[in-house]
Amino acid sequence: MKINNNYIMRMLFSYLPILFITISVLIFIFFSIINQFNVRNAIQANKLTAEYVTNMVDSSLKNISIDAQKMIETGGSLDRFLEEPADRALNYEVSNELSSLMVRYGLIDSVYLYRVKDGKVLDQSTIRPLDQFPDRGFVQSSLDLAYTGVWSSPRIRESVAQGSPSQLRVTSLGFKIPRDSGSLGYLMVNVKIASLNSYIGQMIDHTITDAQLYDAKGNSFFNAGHTAPSKSRLSADVVSDYTGWTYRISIRGGQLLDFLFHGSTLWVLLGLSAIVLAIGSMFYVTRRNYKPIESILHRIERFSSIIKTSEPKEKENEFSFIDQAIERLITNNMAFQEQQQEHLVIRRQQFLQVLLKGDYKEDQTAWEQEWQHFGLSAGHFMVAVLELDQYVQFGLKYSPGDQSLFKFIVSSVAVETAEQGGLKVVVEWIAKNQLVILLISEESGALEHQLLQLSEQIRAWVEGHLDFTVTIGMGTPADDEASIARSFEDAETAVSRKVSVGVNQIIDAVEVKGRPGGEWFDYLEMIRTVVRQLRMSEPEWRKEFGRWFNEMTVHHLRKDDVDRLVHYFIFHLEYELDGALPEVKKPWLQESKPRLAAAAEQSDTLMQLEHDFAAALVQLSEYIEELSQSRRHNALMREIRDYVAEHFMDPNLSLTLLSDRFQISPKYLSQLFKESIGLNFSDFLIGLRIEHAKRLLRESDVTVQHISEMMGYANPTSFIRVFKKTVGLSPGQYRESAAKDRCVGE
Repeated sequence: MKINNNYIMRMLFSYLPILFITISVLIFIFFSIINQFNVRNAIQANKLTAEYVTNMVDSSLKNISIDAQKMIETGGSLDRFLEEPADRALNYEVSNELSSLMVRYGLIDSVYLYRVKDGKVLDQSTIRPLDQFPDRGFVQSSLDLAYTGVWSSPRIRESVAQGSPSQLRVTSLGFKIPRDSGSLGYLMVNVKIASLNSYIGQMIDHTITDAQLYDAKGNSFFNAGHTAPSKSRLSADVVSDYTGWTYRISIRGGQLLDFLFHGSTLWVLLGLSAIVLAIGSMFYVTRRNYKPIESILHRIERFSSIIKTSEPKEKENEFSFIDQAIERLITNNMAFQEQQQEHLVIRRQQFLQVLLKGDYKEDQTAWEQEWQHFGLSAGHFMVAVLELDQYVQFGLKYSPGDQSLFKFIVSSVAVETAEQGGLKVVVEWIAKNQLVILLISEESGALEHQLLQLSEQIRAWVEGHLDFTVTIGMGTPADDEASIARSFEDAETAVSRKVSVGVNQIIDAVEVKGRPGGEWFDYLEMIRTVVRQLRMSEPEWRKEFGRWFNEMTVHHLRKDDVDRLVHYFIFHLEYELDGALPEVKKPWLQESKPRLAAAAEQSDTLMQLEHDFAAALVQLSEYIEELSQSRRHNALMREIRDYVAEHFMDPNLSLTLLSDRFQISPKYLSQLFKESIGLNFSDFLIGLRIEHAKRLLRESDVTVQHISEMMGYANPTSFIRVFKKTVGLSPGQYRESAAKDRCVGE
């Protein structure tokens, strides 16, 4: 059906005269309004530019100040130059150090160092007396200042260029050495005003923007002899919190723009008159042409009143009602779609969690519905767990938003790689650093090969395209849904072995399954030995420490097992130090313990963990050794300890015998044992005898009764009781445990 457009044309020609009249009036103020908007934007841009320029210049000047302070505070060649006798090589070294500061910062024009003791000044070219130095006036005036380290107002620096005197405008920064008195010397850094002007010029567009810099007194940096004029309404001033300088950014041609900004009252009145006339005319024309559509609007109004009876609000027109109805419809539809998507994601995660844990047996019907809902079919399955390596560093390096983006990329790569290979997978993040990949196949023969190939492609892609790596643990094949939980558990166990196997690789559960985790008793014995040797400053602790980590590596311990052993080591070391060496408590709590705890938390591999632990323990060992050497009785106790270690089998060995031999009272000798070794004499002697008894039980067939007599015990029952209290096992149990360990090793 063809629509008649006569009514549309009549409406159009009715409004054309109003349109022409309105435009003819508003055309005169159009450009003024547009320019007002542009000028406001320019003013805002000037403010942002001024703040940016201020931050950049302050940052550069702060960096220069910081590096200059480091040169004078860290000692080194500058202190030797100021304090030691004159030396040409030292002068050359210090001159190079000053030159290196100029090389790092292109803003610096010159750097020189004044030495108080002989009144000489060293710069990048030569050393000379102060009275021959061109800029001596400023140096002398700076020495009298009570506070230095502040950038000066623009000044004239005297210099000699190509044999003739020259003047250069600079701003200077000086530091007394030392800072409180300046009794040794004075370090002066000069930044060329021209370089500062060029640096600021790189950050603005000179064709439309003008930049000026004034000191705290209003003196201009770039126009010598000029002071800061009154601030224009089109310029932006920013005062630096660091230097106190004022950065002014303004628009070129500001007078014309200022006129346009203020506009004209006549134009505003003219525009208002045109608008009033247009409104009146539109009311008249609209009223005249309203009749044909009045019946339609009445129908909309009646429908609107019916809907609004249950929801009383302010009266609205028909078009507002239609607009709100459409907007509500669109908004509700979008909210519904988002909610459905969120519910689908949560439902998918819950489904996968239940599947991996095997908790679905209570409601088999509901489980089958969920299984079909996600388009999965029965077949053969295999689970892989992808874990982000060095996750602590990953969390510190990237923001939460970036972390989510990277995780999305990794999961997308897994899905796309599987699709390219024609594989069916379910991919979902189940933890902050773990992604589950469930491979589903109708054939079981190539299942392991397919998952291995897919995992290697994902690992290689992440290594080649991202700044971090991943380790993937592969589970065992599952022939039904009930076995998926077992496959997932095997995959988690496999990926946890990366602490000893290494990161950025594929770990198959079959390769590590069934490997012995090591006897906990042996590991605890190694830890106690390392702690004892470390506490007693015996150098053998490093060898025993390496053997401990080597054993954990050989047996491929899981991450959880390594964490338990490491935290036991920290606990046991703290306990031993607190009891035997209270002087070490402060450095232990402030430095060594935090370093060990951080290494245990952040290390992903045993190699990294061993390196970080060794570094912290070497420092602690050096401190303990220094403390031990500082004790006056160290040499005497070493001699006594060696004598006890050599004669510990003597049944007559006692504090009385030792006191007679070394001419020292038994009470003081007992105190020395406690302070030096951390044990009283009887416990130390029992420890030596028990260690010898353990060696006899492991390496010989000597009876327990005979060993008891050798240890000086008349009653074997007393020996067995002491042995079990010390070792935790009876002599017979210990001999059986040692025999089993030898069989496993063979």
